[in-house]
Amino acid sequence: MIDKYARDGAKKILSLTKTKIRLARESDTVECIPAPLPLVRYLSGREIKTIDEADTYRETLLKEIDYSSERSVASTVLMCMDIIEGVKHRYEPEEYCSSLTVQQMESFEGKKVNISLMTESVNPNVINLFFGEKPAPEGSIYVSGVQTSLASFLSYAFSSKHFSSEGKLRNISAGIGRRTLINNAIYFSLGVYGADLSSGAKYLDCDGVH
Repeated sequence: MIDKYARDGAKKILSLTKTKIRLARESDTVECIPAPLPLVRYLSGREIKTIDEADTYRETLLKEIDYSSERSVASTVLMCMDIIEGVKHRYEPEEYCSSLTVQQMESFEGKKVNISLMTESVNPNVINLFFGEKPAPEGSIYVSGVQTSLASFLSYAFSSKHFSSEGKLRNISAGIGRRTLINNAIYFSLGVYGADLSSGAKYLDCDGVH
């Protein structure tokens, strides 16, 4: 059974995706970066290269999401993250974009990674990727001020034999701190796709912030 905060978070991220596409158009953005969007291609097989294609596919996701299906909700959330990151490159401040390089992500091979969503502390025994406001907890790598920037690492992870196998994530855990709707949806979706959530609560109370 899907908890209502994950469902509400999926609705929230679909709405946020619409807003980000609108802002991209207002900034005269035409192409997505990267093109095609890697997570969308991996999870759906669709080749999304332009803002118009991203907008059309968002409408498809909005119509086709099955809120009774964990997989449908999770895949929609991850693909919306990819669309948001792919369209915002002309207007979003640098601190709200992923700071990870391909070389950094390659250096994670053979190691375990923890995704920290606005957490106050981190696991000292693994690589911690922090998403949230600065300063990041000691012992973590600050990636971005927003959680959707996780899409870049997930795109890499799904292409890595160390971090994924047969469509499931492995050697990846996740922790959640501030319990927003979008944090809840991302955390839930990571679990559906195989991330270890054993250190966090399965069902989360939400403080109502976005």
